[in-house]
Amino acid sequence: MRRISARTLLGYSTEALWGMLHGPFRLVFDDGELEVDHRSTLYSSYGWDLLREYPATPVLMRHHVTHVLNGRRLDTGTHLKLLANVAWDVLDAYESEPVVTIDRIGRRTYEIVNAMYNDLSLRLEEYVVSFDISDFVHVVDHPGVVEAKKPVYAVPLDKVTDRLLEQSYSEVGKIIREDPALDRNPIVIAARSGTVRFEQLLECVAFRGKITDIDSNQFELPVLPNYTEGIRSFRDSLVESRSAAKSLFFAAAPLQDTEYFSRRLQLMSMNIQRLHRGDCGTSEYSHWMVRKDDLPQLAGMNYLEEPSGKLRFIRKHDMHLVGKTIRLRTVLHCAHPDPAGVCSTCFGELSKSVPEGTNIGHLCCMLLTEKSSQSVLAVKHLDRTASIEPAVLREADRQFLRLGSDENSYLLAARINTRLKSQPVKLIIPGDTIPNINDIFEIGNVENLNIARFSQVERISIVLGEIGIATGPDIPTRAGQRVASITHELMQHIRKVGLTSDDKGNHVIDMQGWNGSWPILALPLKHFSMADHSKDIAKLLESSVGMMQKRDKKTKPDDALVELFDLVNSKLDVNLTILAMVLRQAMIVSAETLDYSLPKPWTSAGLGVMSLSMKYRSLAAAMAFEHHREVLTDPVSFVHTRRMDHPFDVFLSPREILQPELQLAG
Repeated sequence: MRRISARTLLGYSTEALWGMLHGPFRLVFDDGELEVDHRSTLYSSYGWDLLREYPATPVLMRHHVTHVLNGRRLDTGTHLKLLANVAWDVLDAYESEPVVTIDRIGRRTYEIVNAMYNDLSLRLEEYVVSFDISDFVHVVDHPGVVEAKKPVYAVPLDKVTDRLLEQSYSEVGKIIREDPALDRNPIVIAARSGTVRFEQLLECVAFRGKITDIDSNQFELPVLPNYTEGIRSFRDSLVESRSAAKSLFFAAAPLQDTEYFSRRLQLMSMNIQRLHRGDCGTSEYSHWMVRKDDLPQLAGMNYLEEPSGKLRFIRKHDMHLVGKTIRLRTVLHCAHPDPAGVCSTCFGELSKSVPEGTNIGHLCCMLLTEKSSQSVLAVKHLDRTASIEPAVLREADRQFLRLGSDENSYLLAARINTRLKSQPVKLIIPGDTIPNINDIFEIGNVENLNIARFSQVERISIVLGEIGIATGPDIPTRAGQRVASITHELMQHIRKVGLTSDDKGNHVIDMQGWNGSWPILALPLKHFSMADHSKDIAKLLESSVGMMQKRDKKTKPDDALVELFDLVNSKLDVNLTILAMVLRQAMIVSAETLDYSLPKPWTSAGLGVMSLSMKYRSLAAAMAFEHHREVLTDPVSFVHTRRMDHPFDVFLSPREILQPELQLAG
């Protein structure tokens, strides 16, 4: 097989290479060789325009699409991964050149993407295919698909569970992704390449599934026919019609509410104006217990490696961190002297992607709110087969437990509360469900513990009398995918009475003195729509005047960051760096002293109420938002002078900002 140097090909334009390259060959890079063909090389050559313009950059195998794909199929994000590899290597190679900035490379990358779209759309016209109903029927009639759907049809309709549906979806999806018999099916090709939403294809060829109404309550019976077969029963048609109703509903008031909050949050986040290159040298860290699912959203952040004491970037594959509590650098504790800035070390590796002069607070807020708004708009597509089962108790378990009024908590049954007065009642919880239970005795206030992260209790037992004499059955305490956690009330009780362990390692808790109206376990929030998700984010970040004292004094920013992370990423996929910056705008020094500036490690710190922060920080944000009459007539607007700068100050006081010497002269 012929060998060609990659640097030789860089001497020709992509236009010239279209008429020169044919068939397979070995391409020699600065760091090795790849076996490629003319198609993949022509695709890669568009990205090589950056290498042609910046020849000092090493030409590496990762600059070829064959290396990027590594056996996978070309999809809608392949060109972005390829261009990112080239762009970052160019920036690294020309790091000492002040004219080679991320702005310049980013602009050039945008131009290359546009050129790829225009050129490939014309040159590859003969390869464009269409699909029709026969392609869907081909998938529906596939023997493997038919077999995967049989277990669902084998049970009565009211016995079809979410787990049974999901298992069938999984098997059908695996066939669509992997079966060679479908390799030439146009709709399967589109799904494998990511040009159609895979979940929607499953609705077309498997089952429509379980559907939720506008209020997020799930219809009891699923809609089993798929779109290819046609939804023909009157009942199924009525249920399916709610999908369109949801689209119309969420495109109106819920989307408006989401955008309304986004506007306020963006105005407030603009107070954090600057990202400074370098390390502020702070000695304060956020303590983070790493779970496996956390790693993708922690990637790029700095943590203090033990025992070396050096800062390391977190990578997605750092499995050795799972289960450990690490000291994480976050902007919540940044010590940069700029009152409206943070350092790049606290911000993490994402700082490399931030152009100079960017308002970093607004950028991070926008990255969060745009995802939330888009999700609300696409709620019809994101609520497929939503699992929103309420908490349930078996008949035999109701003599020991009862459900709270919200159907998301478990309380001791009335007969158990009565027996507490005359005989011992003990609660048995498996030991591995609360691995850090000793923290209850060591932490100052258990209210600061996030119950969902602290414990996940799938099963408990109630013991009446002495252990070994009268033992209640194992009681499941989960609803679908939602697993219960011990409540703050039970934590306080454990601190008071202590706990012991049995010979199986289970935690044994004496319930003597327990208040029967308190929940012992609570489930995470029930399944909620993207609009509800957005409201919960707003509630956490915005709060109300009535919450002022609690947020300022009791709510710790680090604990709020954990709560915000869990809430946001239960539906979305947002890096912790972004969330920490969004939360930082809500932080204040002290509401008692009316100091609403951004705290530093040497000041006190708490969470403020957004309406008051807008009132006591720069009035430019308030005037850009709403209620101008209230702002202009409020004495605080004139009496309170200790305020933060805001980018919009120039619109409110242009002469004072643009010509400060006039202010001094006055």
